[in-house]
Amino acid sequence: MTTVSRGIGYAALATAGLVALAAAPFAMAEDAKPRRTKGVSIAATSTLPLAAQMPKLTGYALRLRTIVLRPGAVVGYHSHARHSVVAYIVSGVYTEHRDGQGIIAHKPGEQWIEGADVAHWSENRGAMPAILINVDLVAAQ
Repeated sequence: MTTVSRGIGYAALATAGLVALAAAPFAMAEDAKPRRTKGVSIAATSTLPLAAQMPKLTGYALRLRTIVLRPGAVVGYHSHARHSVVAYIVSGVYTEHRDGQGIIAHKPGEQWIEGADVAHWSENRGAMPAILINVDLVAAQ
């Protein structure tokens, strides 16, 4: 290896090191997922036991909830491995940090599914409440 090519190799290595150092705070910030929920309330809940509707689903109920995230609210990091959800946003902006997909800003009128493969946390970065309608299948009470 000549002196020139060794110098270029060291320069490339140094540049790669600087890029990694510059990106480190962003990687650490993504790893710092909030675990606690704050600023979230359930405005309404309706539940339909499914035994009479679909006998194969005895022991389960369909649940409909209106969830309100006040400005600055956070829903702590969690998984939907056992609890899938169909969601719809009525107002505000619901910012979701979904593993493997980055940040998704859901706006009024949008709907999405949080299936068994979803792990995420979310927040309301806006100045007005984010209001969601969630439907899920839960154990009957």
